[in-house]
Amino acid sequence: MLLDRQVCLVYSCRMATKNENTARDRIIETALNLFYKQGYLATGINQIISESQVAKATFYANFPSKEALCLAYLQARHKIWMGWLTDSIKSDSAPRKKLTGIFSFLKEWMQESNYRGCAFLNIASEVPLADSEIRNEVVKHKNSLQKYILETMADFFESKDEPTSSDPVELAKIVYILVEGAIVSSQNYSSVWPIEAAQKAVEALIGE
Repeated sequence: MLLDRQVCLVYSCRMATKNENTARDRIIETALNLFYKQGYLATGINQIISESQVAKATFYANFPSKEALCLAYLQARHKIWMGWLTDSIKSDSAPRKKLTGIFSFLKEWMQESNYRGCAFLNIASEVPLADSEIRNEVVKHKNSLQKYILETMADFFESKDEPTSSDPVELAKIVYILVEGAIVSSQNYSSVWPIEAAQKAVEALIGE
């Protein structure tokens, strides 16, 4: 998958910039590829050790459990994914275009990932315990996405010439739900039409 290569490249470049390429980095880079492509439960520690070219003792010195590696994987994935989202939307774009630009990003991302979908939702479906550290990490990512949408919605309201009685917080929640629904449906149907439908709904919601 193209996205897997991009994610690993981004992570490798970030480590290179920090003049680091430790065994821990190689393990996380391998997890970024395998957990997303194969799934968390289907990927064994021995495969990760083999493909990251580290000794078993080195692996466990850095990650005492598979869960610990999963947490590091989600944290790395969060930084990369949110960076990709924000970088895809030009900072000088009009606030309305920034809102609709979220869906342009989703279309590009889903197509390039071969509709593999959200790494965080995929992990959540494999880890049923709602109060686990892994699920808490998933919620942190989703909270960050909600915060980004709310900030973008607030900028849109501030840019409007005429006052409105609409609540930006409530509208941001609706947009977030449309975003999540579009991601899941796009993955399910292997098509971008759910994202396009969600974008039209947001355009109708916020008006001209």
